[in-house]
Amino acid sequence: MEVLTIQKGNIYISSAQYETYFGGVDAVVLLKRENVFLLMPVQNASGGLLLKIRNADGDRVVHAAEFFMLNDVECQEPRTVDASWNTDLAALILSI
Repeated sequence: MEVLTIQKGNIYISSAQYETYFGGVDAVVLLKRENVFLLMPVQNASGGLLLKIRNADGDRVVHAAEFFMLNDVECQEPRTVDASWNTDLAALILSI
């Protein structure tokens, strides 16, 4: 089980988490499925959300404020969420 931070509509991903789940990928898609969210790597950035490099350590950030707003998720204040990889879905499952 991993922990991610969400704040001001951004999902923060450490460099280790990026390498483990998204290494070499520049974009993700974020989908809602029942009561969880799926963060899925995509090869082509068209239509996806960019995994922007945040610092020299290689930490990443995904700007998803619009997605969270459309799905009625409060994400202004910092919050940590549990995340786990689902091999069958090829997605990081976020319990928000």
